[in-house]
Amino acid sequence: MRHTRLLLIPFIMVFLLACGLTNGIQQIQQAVTQLPDILTSAPTALGAIETMVASAVPPSNCPATPSAGGLGVSVDTAKNVLQMTQQFTFTDGSVNGQPVSTATLASAAAGNFSAISDGFSAQFIGDPCNLSEIKMTVPRTDQPASVDQGTQVVNLVLIGTLPIDVQFSFMSWLSQNYSTVPVSGQQQTTLKNLLFTLQRDQTSMLLDILPAK
Repeated sequence: MRHTRLLLIPFIMVFLLACGLTNGIQQIQQAVTQLPDILTSAPTALGAIETMVASAVPPSNCPATPSAGGLGVSVDTAKNVLQMTQQFTFTDGSVNGQPVSTATLASAAAGNFSAISDGFSAQFIGDPCNLSEIKMTVPRTDQPASVDQGTQVVNLVLIGTLPIDVQFSFMSWLSQNYSTVPVSGQQQTTLKNLLFTLQRDQTSMLLDILPAK
């Protein structure tokens, strides 16, 4: 029964996103530390959940199988999920000759993320059908609200964007490390084909997602 309840977590997250709600994310994160056994004992159920999430996102113009290299993530997937929350706005441009779509918090999200709304950004960089990098900048202070809201908004950006099994593992890792990285420090982890680097400077947390070598 415990496994059944935990397998509903991704569905609950998608529901929260669709409703534009973020208050439940912190409570859901508390269950994430129990998820590793799910990943090994219930692959069929996870596949069904991934199919359910994918069916909720409008199809993109990208091929079903991404080209070699990259993150294996399309910018359309990220945009569709994040715009569904009504908490983010996107601007498109280029940096160093690469296409970049940048998500920032919409004015409607200011109340939910007042501690981090000024200065937050998430950049989706590279081939729109197979991104080469995702880079987030989240304002960071020593106030508890900065930590709580920062963790929530990072998870909101990546729920539905990353593969389901990577999301589970990432959320657990993030909840353990976000509050403990010191100024000028960093933590890294590799999950499947993705390398996550979490760094802190004087004013921000910086999350960089690259293909693992």
